[in-house]
Amino acid sequence: MGLMEGYPRKTIAQPLPQTGASAGASSSADHAPPAPHHATANKKHCSDRTNIVLLFLVTNSVSILLSVSFSHLAGYGTGDSALDFAFQVLSTSQNLAVDLHRRVEATDAVIKRLISNSGKLKRDKAPPKLSPEEELTLALGPHQLPFGFTPNLDSDKLYPAVGARCHHLRDELKKYMKYNITGDCPSDSALAERLMLRGCDPLPRRRCRSRGPAGFPDPTPFPESLWVVPPDKSVVWDPYSCKNYSCLVDRARRPGSHDCKGCFDIAGKEQRRWVGQGGDLDYDIDTVLASKPRGTVRIGLDIGGGTGTFAARMAERGVTVVTTTLDLGAPFGAFVASRGLIALHLGAVAGRLPFFDGTLDIVHSMHVLSRWIPGAVLDAELYDIYRVLRPGGIFWLDHFFCTGKELTEVYVPIIEKVGFRKLRWNTGRKLDKGPNADEWYLSALLERPMA
Repeated sequence: MGLMEGYPRKTIAQPLPQTGASAGASSSADHAPPAPHHATANKKHCSDRTNIVLLFLVTNSVSILLSVSFSHLAGYGTGDSALDFAFQVLSTSQNLAVDLHRRVEATDAVIKRLISNSGKLKRDKAPPKLSPEEELTLALGPHQLPFGFTPNLDSDKLYPAVGARCHHLRDELKKYMKYNITGDCPSDSALAERLMLRGCDPLPRRRCRSRGPAGFPDPTPFPESLWVVPPDKSVVWDPYSCKNYSCLVDRARRPGSHDCKGCFDIAGKEQRRWVGQGGDLDYDIDTVLASKPRGTVRIGLDIGGGTGTFAARMAERGVTVVTTTLDLGAPFGAFVASRGLIALHLGAVAGRLPFFDGTLDIVHSMHVLSRWIPGAVLDAELYDIYRVLRPGGIFWLDHFFCTGKELTEVYVPIIEKVGFRKLRWNTGRKLDKGPNADEWYLSALLERPMA
């Protein structure tokens, strides 16, 4: 049944019969096939354009006719004189149109200047002055979402990501949040590092511009940058006791204790790391890579990687390694970046690694994971490393140190219960404090099982 079937039909009056050509034309029109729907739309679009053109032509034609008629009434005569007058009218109309176009352009330029000046006034307007407590409250949130509840967040508010300890260090955070809003950030990287190490990681964001060094040079091209000490002008030295890289390089040959003391001497001992077998505890990087099918170790992480030498050695072999580091007494992060490597500012080892599950081919750590970490924290850290490694991925535990008793009673059980498969496992005496210190090193190559 059709859509209209069952409804009363309207009686259509029959047209009177026609004769001759008009009847034939009418018959042809009556029996013409209906145009398709899309053709009708196209026809309407074209019709709109045609109407505009016709309107333009008719309007100008009327103007010309009126002008010509006026010329007759005014005594201009007929023929050529009337046509000349029409051309004069058209020429005048064209000049008026050109003048109007110029006026529109001038008005547009004025409007644009007004809008630009209005925006500049808004930018130059000083932001509302907040106390450090108010700025801290603003940074910690939460903030109401403009469009209300969203199922992705399961909330109508946005909570800034800050470390849990940040809420318990408000006095220190007030100092950190005391700054000139929209101005330059203060030189307080030492305070930031201290807060991060105490568990306030990540820190709240600030609404100021971080200061860069004056005369910052272009970086050294890669891969030459891997083994070149960068220019001193690439760093703001205010927070550090050393005021240039030469001072940091010379630390390796001076007495005293510093974090990663010889790390900046990349032309010395640092350049010999992980190259060639130096003993049972010193694994060669090529031997480690050879433990997996060629080309399958592609991306990784170095936990507490100092100045990035492990990542540099991996980069020479086509492996991208992210280096976590802190600026403890020296610009470690800037040095890693100057080598063309990725530096990740990650403070506490008690935090969850910022990587997806099962995505990394290799995780390496030298010295950072050792006896200074509480057993429960180390336990969670090893499980987190297991989490980010893909099946078949490698965890290279490099020179983990502790006492002999701790090794057998505490740390070996912690490591073994995680579920890694041992590819290599070597222990040896740590002799820098003498043979009676009972300190031991453990180096191990551990694999996350495929199944």
